[in-house]
Amino acid sequence: MKQTGILLTLLLFNITYLNAQVARELESKASIDQNDILDQEEQLRDYYKLSTDPELFQLLGETVYRDQNLEAIQFPVGGIGTGCIQYDGNATPRFWQIFNNMTHDFIPNSFFAIRVNGSQGAMVRALQTQDVGPFRKMESLEARAKFPFLQYDFLDNMPIRVSMKVFNPFIPTNLKDSGIPAVFYQFTLENVSNEAVEVNLLASQQNAVGFSQIPKILEGNSFAENYELSLSRTPVKGNYSQYYGGNTNMIKTSKETKSLIMQAGYDRQHEHFGQMMLMITGEEQTVGNARGVASWELSKEAYQNFVEHGELIGERKAKKSRSGTTWTGALNVPVKLEAGEKREVNMVLAWYFPNGRNGGHMDKWDGWGNGDWEGDGNHYATQWKDILDLEDYLTKNHKRLVSETEIFTETFFDTNLPFWLKERISNQLAILKSRTIFFDKKGYVGLWEGAGAGDGSCAGNCNHVWHYPQAHARLFPEIGRRIKEQSFKAIKSDGQIPYRQPAGGFAFDGQCGDIIGAFREYLISTDAAWLKNQYPAIKNAMNYLVEQHDHDQDGWLSDLPKHTTYDASMTGNPSFLSSLYLAALRASQQMALVCGDESQANEWRDIADNSARLQNEKLWNGEYFIQVRGEKNATDYENGCHSDQLLGQWWADQIGLGSMYPDYKIKSATNAILKYNFKSNLKKHNQGHRTFALPDEAGVVVTTWPDNDQTSYASGYSGEVWSTFEYTIASSLFKHDQIRDALTLLHAGYHRYDGRLRTGYIGDWGNFGFSGNPFGDDECGQFYSRALSIWSVLLAAQGFEYNGPERSIGFNPKWKPDNHTSFFSTANGWGLFSQKRDTVAQSNKLTVKYGTLDLSKITLYLGQQKISNVIFQINGKEKAYEVRRNGNYCEILWEGSHLKKGDEITITIKA
Repeated sequence: MKQTGILLTLLLFNITYLNAQVARELESKASIDQNDILDQEEQLRDYYKLSTDPELFQLLGETVYRDQNLEAIQFPVGGIGTGCIQYDGNATPRFWQIFNNMTHDFIPNSFFAIRVNGSQGAMVRALQTQDVGPFRKMESLEARAKFPFLQYDFLDNMPIRVSMKVFNPFIPTNLKDSGIPAVFYQFTLENVSNEAVEVNLLASQQNAVGFSQIPKILEGNSFAENYELSLSRTPVKGNYSQYYGGNTNMIKTSKETKSLIMQAGYDRQHEHFGQMMLMITGEEQTVGNARGVASWELSKEAYQNFVEHGELIGERKAKKSRSGTTWTGALNVPVKLEAGEKREVNMVLAWYFPNGRNGGHMDKWDGWGNGDWEGDGNHYATQWKDILDLEDYLTKNHKRLVSETEIFTETFFDTNLPFWLKERISNQLAILKSRTIFFDKKGYVGLWEGAGAGDGSCAGNCNHVWHYPQAHARLFPEIGRRIKEQSFKAIKSDGQIPYRQPAGGFAFDGQCGDIIGAFREYLISTDAAWLKNQYPAIKNAMNYLVEQHDHDQDGWLSDLPKHTTYDASMTGNPSFLSSLYLAALRASQQMALVCGDESQANEWRDIADNSARLQNEKLWNGEYFIQVRGEKNATDYENGCHSDQLLGQWWADQIGLGSMYPDYKIKSATNAILKYNFKSNLKKHNQGHRTFALPDEAGVVVTTWPDNDQTSYASGYSGEVWSTFEYTIASSLFKHDQIRDALTLLHAGYHRYDGRLRTGYIGDWGNFGFSGNPFGDDECGQFYSRALSIWSVLLAAQGFEYNGPERSIGFNPKWKPDNHTSFFSTANGWGLFSQKRDTVAQSNKLTVKYGTLDLSKITLYLGQQKISNVIFQINGKEKAYEVRRNGNYCEILWEGSHLKKGDEITITIKA
């Protein structure tokens, strides 16, 4: 209670101080009219409400999506780069994007249903809240998400309780098992009556092989138009479509599984060759009792037979279908439940379309990359030779895949951040399962900026967007390295990296990001081999920046225009680009030292030192960092307060480069962004030609001009709300112990994407005219990659540092340092870190939950606490070690350990 009182007092003091500060500023600016004053007062009042919301600090309380909060849900389920099926808030598999397509099309006759037979007779319901032919819908449902699991709990007047989880294996550092082309289902059936009941779980699936012929939709003038065009067409009616013909189904039975195998008559090398499979796996009794039919009709007669007898009418094998037709097959699982009994049934729907192209060859934006960019088939075809091979793998590994996925989810959610924030972070990982990413047979990782409405959104592995995301590389270092290898492979002879592959132009911020990101990829490796192989290209790329934009090597960028992620150029020295340049120099210096290129390291160090000095002198306006533009303007912001003004410092914080500017300036600039760019409401703010937030919502905008001196040539994006700023700025706020402010920013995004369907947005190439999906933020399209930058929030909250080649890990928790728990990931494994601290001692524990971890050094923040004794143990046994005090940090060093799953390090530091 005492602590709560102190917190409230501090908060009221801060609000009072902020009110007084604004009042002083208003008095000094006579040019501000009464409407501006009223708006600022309303902004302050709303900020107070947002920042005092009790939910901000709640550790418990998962989000339950119900009623209107189900309407915007689009949950992509599939492997990384395999295509996906998007499940909606009705539990319907609404959009089928498994055919190397990005269109929003629906495959009919594909659903689940339940039959319950007890003393009151038989009841049948479709396991969704939309009717399917004669199958009546469930009355309602609730949904809960712990990525990668989305659980639907169905509500109806039945003697059993039914839930369905949809997911795909997600096992960080294991790319193969996280790249399986399939949807996994877990059904939980619980008898809540006082008598035994008979249950039949029905799975109906249309053989959709051939659907990959469906054309893209590109004729619309906006994402919204293309989306509506996609919805308006009905390429399949019942079992009829011009894309079908020669389809075959068969029921395949083994001791461990029962499967519906779906194929068609395409040659194996044909672009539209494909296979599908629906399988039951799990308990031998459940599998043994299951029945299947290769073809059945959703007729009243078939429905009535299922109601009365719990059986399906059909054959076990369906020969080639006529031209324009296909088959719908089904599996039927009978289960008897005693009163109070609960049973689980597992199914998998898998697909295999190995030869298609994944976008770019018909993409309007392809000219930006000056060449083909569509990938060559799907990488999963190099892992499994056909659907039967995949079936065999899933049969042998299903339990392990589910278990290891559950371990990840449990470990991540053991993090003791507020529950809503854990959901917000993990929900963005759904982007990795969306069509934003493809992975081809040659190992190429293709990256759209986001998912469009008829095709992808902005092709070519755009480096000025894809250097923001962090989660993909932290959780799957192999992906991070592949992406950087692709960038450096495309490098031109002069050192210019195309910002859109294979041969596009140059973007200053993107090239800096590729260089900085290469240092991240080195840190999340086990040795320096990868870096040494890539270093010649990295050196070439860094020196291109120096030679073309800092020829005199004084660290001050030339007046030349520099293309950026704002789809326009900036001249001179925008702090946004200058900070990235400084971070690239510092990262390059470190990489040069690792590779033994000391003379080059010294050269880059000297340029960086001078650049830091000049930026501090010339770009600092006393409150935040600005732009000194070139002689001739481009799309410059000059005296504006830009939300990306310290993007290079954000990068530096994540890769152990430390503060590149005085900490008081970093903190002041961060607070200026909070003060000017975070809008507690957007009622009077002009968002420009694209809107991503509604007037009564809060968010961080790109740029503001506190002195009312906006340039006429500033970016057209200046007024837009981008969720990535909530992540980058919140990370800095965590670093500077402004926890409440950080949570306030992040909570604004959580509320904008709460499952409620929002409409009324403007802009041709923003969202689709609607928004609110919790599973992947919008920007230029859905499932926009930049939102993966949210992983930096977790890194900042735990104060995480890691250097795999040096076998070193460190933590400086900003969130609850006296009682902290958080998920961490490394080169080959991941686990859980915890810290407890009181006046007597600090105790730390590091547990490996998956994979391996090589360590010989742990660094922990102690502050001013003295060290009288240290107890260092691995798996309960004391180890020989050395303790070093490094300022406010304690370093534990030992000969090294190769830690495996279940291994645990404990450290107790007594004052």
